[in-house]
Amino acid sequence: MSVYFTSDQHITLQFPERGRRFARFLDRLDPSADRLVIAGDLCDFWFTAREARRALARQEPGLLALKSYLNSGGQVTMLAGNHDQHLEWFYRDFLGVSFTPEPLEEVVEGLRIRLAHGHLLGGRSEWKGWMESRLFLSTFEKVPSLVANSLAAQLKKYNSRNKKVDNLRHFLVYKHYVQSLSQASCDTVVLGHVHQTIFRDIDVPGLPHPLKLAVLGHWFHQSSWLKLDSGQAGFYIWKDEQPEPGPALPAEIFGPGE
Repeated sequence: MSVYFTSDQHITLQFPERGRRFARFLDRLDPSADRLVIAGDLCDFWFTAREARRALARQEPGLLALKSYLNSGGQVTMLAGNHDQHLEWFYRDFLGVSFTPEPLEEVVEGLRIRLAHGHLLGGRSEWKGWMESRLFLSTFEKVPSLVANSLAAQLKKYNSRNKKVDNLRHFLVYKHYVQSLSQASCDTVVLGHVHQTIFRDIDVPGLPHPLKLAVLGHWFHQSSWLKLDSGQAGFYIWKDEQPEPGPALPAEIFGPGE
């Protein structure tokens, strides 16, 4: 059996290519032999706030492919992300899946894994945390489309402008988190939330060997996942123009410098 770790698909009807990427990935999995772990933010905040109650939400290709995988006997473990933490009602109703509390620790294919989405570790700004509250969600659901689109465009510009700084800040938070596990009961820490793939060793004071940090990356312009099989862990990236996925290159997964 192979186990696949993914996160941050950010599915929304506004950007159907994200769901199509996820469906293309799911078509490669064998429901009778493979297990899927989604470490948060399967769906985007926009989907949570403005689309989940629409009939079209249940026709979204990525979610339909996931439903088919589950109906065929596939195993799915799902964590809540900051974008979809209030969407469990939809996942239960449409997919029959509930959130697994984080952090999750288990032995997977001989490797001891510690899994979390990562948004609760302290890297995000307070105002973004407020934007993910139920109060903001219920307010954003009711604002006119013109206003909602304008706010979304401004947020996209902010995120693009501050991407490198935000990635480095989160990486340092994640690194400190891994280093705090001096009595670690894990070999590999798997996190999401940061929209960059990272797979590298982190030295931990008091431990004779480093721990592996895996940050799963986003699905905005490509697909990425961590595959565990026979005690081996490897990152795969699937660009839209590639007919087949391939192992990630070191430069694609080393992460930000310090």
